[in-house]
Amino acid sequence: MKVQGLLVYFWPFGRSGPGSGPGDRRAFSLLEVILALTILGLSLAVLGELARWGLRHAGYVRDMTQAQLLCESKMSEIVSGIVWPEPAVNVPFAAEDLLDPNDPVGWVYSIELVETDQPGLMAVAVTVSQNLPPERKPVQCTLVRWIPDPGIQSYDIGTEAAAQALQTQQNASSGSTSVGGSSQGGTTP
Repeated sequence: MKVQGLLVYFWPFGRSGPGSGPGDRRAFSLLEVILALTILGLSLAVLGELARWGLRHAGYVRDMTQAQLLCESKMSEIVSGIVWPEPAVNVPFAAEDLLDPNDPVGWVYSIELVETDQPGLMAVAVTVSQNLPPERKPVQCTLVRWIPDPGIQSYDIGTEAAAQALQTQQNASSGSTSVGGSSQGGTTP
């Protein structure tokens, strides 16, 4: 400690103040070097762990995105009528259906049909998951959509009206007319 007027200068580690003499060393002490290396090592460990965590979650998000796309694709096939809605369990996808055909982890889908409270509608649940054992925590996506029950024949007024118009047109072109449910044949002048 050096007292100069009313100011007191204190320099840690036994150094004297600035400009104290020709023997004054301006180097870091061993304690300062060890402390700096410890801080550097801890920050590198934290950054490494954050990078590993980010890579793991990026892989999870990539797999979840693929599961959602495959699930939506299979549901669209069912809704459009390309695939008949029937129960299925762990059916593997064809290689051409996958985003990456060289993916070492296969993908499977399941279809579940559930009756609803609404007549003429059924709930179709499509579940897509990785073909992995449960202990490896496979990614899974489920999509549920209500669709008209394909097993029920619906009565469509427009279809019946079109059938009657076609019948009328055919009768007019053959020269017969329909009156009161009976048919009279004749020739047109």
